[in-house]
Amino acid sequence: MGVLRDMLRHWPRRFFAPAAHLRAKYGAFKGLLEADEKALLLIAELEEIVYGARCVDPARVEWLCRRLSALVQAMAERLCAMHPAHCKDLGERLGRIGADVAQWTGRFVGQGASQSAAATPPGAPSEVSSDLAPGAGPPCLLTLDQALDAPELAGGKAANLARARRAGLNVPPALVVGAQAFNLFIEANSLRPRLDRLLRQADLSCPDRLDALCAELQGVILGAPLPEALAAALTSAANSPELAGARLAVRSSALGEDGGISFAGQYASELGVAPEALPEAYLRILAAKYRPRAVAYRILNGLADARTPMAVLLMPMIEARSAGALFSREASPGREPAVEVFALAGLGGRLMSGQDDPRVLRLGRALPPGGSVEILADSGPRCVELDQPGLAALVRAGLALEELFGCPQEVEWALDQAGRLFVLQSRPHCPEPVQTPPRQAAGQEPGPAPLASGLSRVSSGAGCGPVFHVRDLARLAEVPEGAVLAVPGLSPALCKCIGRVEAVLAGSGSRASHFASVAREFGLPVLAEATELLAALADGEVVSVDADAGAVYAGRVEAVLAGREQGRAALRQAAQERYAGLIKLTCQLNLTDPDSPDFAPRGCRSLHDVVRYCHERAVAEMFTLADRSGRGLHAARRLESPLPLAMYVLDLGGGVLPGGGGNGQTLRPEDFASAPMRAFWQGLAHAGESWEGSGMHCDWQEFDRVSAGIFRKDSKLLASYALLSADYLHLLVRFGYHFAVLDSLCGPRPEANYIGLRFKGGGGLEEQRLLRLGFIRRVLTRCGFTVNTRGDMLDARFARADQDDTRRRLALLGRLLARTRLMDLRLTDEAQAALLADDFLSGLAHDS
Repeated sequence: MGVLRDMLRHWPRRFFAPAAHLRAKYGAFKGLLEADEKALLLIAELEEIVYGARCVDPARVEWLCRRLSALVQAMAERLCAMHPAHCKDLGERLGRIGADVAQWTGRFVGQGASQSAAATPPGAPSEVSSDLAPGAGPPCLLTLDQALDAPELAGGKAANLARARRAGLNVPPALVVGAQAFNLFIEANSLRPRLDRLLRQADLSCPDRLDALCAELQGVILGAPLPEALAAALTSAANSPELAGARLAVRSSALGEDGGISFAGQYASELGVAPEALPEAYLRILAAKYRPRAVAYRILNGLADARTPMAVLLMPMIEARSAGALFSREASPGREPAVEVFALAGLGGRLMSGQDDPRVLRLGRALPPGGSVEILADSGPRCVELDQPGLAALVRAGLALEELFGCPQEVEWALDQAGRLFVLQSRPHCPEPVQTPPRQAAGQEPGPAPLASGLSRVSSGAGCGPVFHVRDLARLAEVPEGAVLAVPGLSPALCKCIGRVEAVLAGSGSRASHFASVAREFGLPVLAEATELLAALADGEVVSVDADAGAVYAGRVEAVLAGREQGRAALRQAAQERYAGLIKLTCQLNLTDPDSPDFAPRGCRSLHDVVRYCHERAVAEMFTLADRSGRGLHAARRLESPLPLAMYVLDLGGGVLPGGGGNGQTLRPEDFASAPMRAFWQGLAHAGESWEGSGMHCDWQEFDRVSAGIFRKDSKLLASYALLSADYLHLLVRFGYHFAVLDSLCGPRPEANYIGLRFKGGGGLEEQRLLRLGFIRRVLTRCGFTVNTRGDMLDARFARADQDDTRRRLALLGRLLARTRLMDLRLTDEAQAALLADDFLSGLAHDS
């Protein structure tokens, strides 16, 4: 019904107000071109993201898709205004594609995530919900037993601890402030639009802006009040039997944390929090969700902000004698798997942040009844006291957790003053494949000597690039793409550089640090204990890092890099897989041949297809603006020029200089303000092209058919026509028995500029007309045009060049039309046409 209504409006305007119809059509065309330019820029940005050239927040992807859908809708509406017949079935097809795009992005960015998270989980006790308000839905506070049945509310860290506690491991008593409390906080303060507006500006290729952006995001959280019910629930929690008014460890437990994606060290923990200060500490944990390193890590993993709501784990503090981390299964070349323990005196936070060097022990995985733990290796500070009972407890805990979760585990632990072992955290740890360097074959030249060897492997892999020293973490934004990062220690803040660097060399640090966990996830090679090497390396010096062998070489060593998957390549591959469904709906182009019967709305399967369809149909429609009858051009003015050419000009706005035309009935070439018309006329009237003896050029074929000598040859019925604006030209030029239609936009925006030429007919024999088309094709192809011919008609296209380049091509077309106007009558064979084309091109080169 909509297309029929538009057609009923379209046809009366065309027949009864043709001049106004032309101007309206031109206005719709200009609007369509502006939308086309913006849409193609959005498609280009989406392609950059999808193919891994840029890492942005999913909020930007969703916003780009919404903007693209709106622009494509605007193009379809403007095409319909130009000619409704082209839009039959287009609205329905576009609606279907748009709905699929919206559904895809809605699932991806987690629209409605708060509502889904608010669904009461099976088995969640209803009586706890009174901590928020009567009938408020699912519980705000969960015990560990309840967290076990509701991981979608408790987050990965709490859910893992709940499983460990259920299995009989010693886990401190705890409560969890569920993820739905975070969603309640966001919704009560209407923060989601503000957060998404900021997040869609996050781009890891512009790291200098990330810190300021994240500071603003954290300010949004810290500046919003806690809902009364949530604040009351936190106060109640601090005095609950589980926490008993003790000082608290307040730790993140976001959805997605400590699962297949670790989020190790990206969020925050606060230790020793007084019960009365819990609401403020809780708010700071929520704000830390927007730390630069946490945002960067989430983006690198392709997770939307709404998909990772923050649950918070509340535990009483443990007075630790020693603490640290263990890996339940670690392997080294030629050695049996072992339990690897990293320990510090007191609390273990300094280990995770990479601040202190730990005592490191490799322990046998076999525990004979009543026997001692086998110590395979022991290094680092001996001030950390670990006796045989403590070591046995660590090995038992590591093996039990590995069996419970079905894979090797990375475990945070603490031994209290009484020697009791507490499990504080457990997450999957996939041991890296450690490759033994290939042996040198007999007679083979030895490889280069390393700059350093025996360095401590933190994360496996190999990489190569110029060294870039960062001694102050404030300079992380300056780290260039593809560098080998040289740092004093392994701070979690280095996560912001993952995806930009090829390798990391550190003066100190261990495999137990948070950054080490993240580096292993992304396959980023990291070596530590390289203090002497760092002192010897200069900024910009290219090195190859073999983290498996613990060696660094000067220059690029292909033998080291061969066969190693680079971390950034893996990230790009992950991005393509993540967005595979979206790319088909938005960027993939299926409509490639405008002459195909499938070049129709039914053939559109993506937004890019609709953009292409609308653009091609709109340009084709503009070719019909001035038809052979001159309908709509009664207000045009006759052009007076030295050329024997009957031409009328209609100014669509800005195409003629103010006051140009003298008596208002005629124009001169010097009155043109239109950039494309001035360029074309410069070529048409070029001194190198002769017009002598050619007579008045008009539509001789039409003159022969209808006039019988009655009409003047400068009659509007037989003349050429030009429709102009400041940056637009539509020209129907008649040279005897052939004509050319030229349509061009020539403005300051290269993305919008184009030239379309159609050339047809002639007074010579058919073979002569085809020889002339061959001449034109040869010239235009050599000058960067795309050319197609069908019979005696030629279509040529040149697009998306800057204004000067477009002007030069328009001047070329002016000379070409002047040169070929009677050429078909003189051509005899292809060799002659080719020779004339080469001479013409040589003349152009000489003149330029």
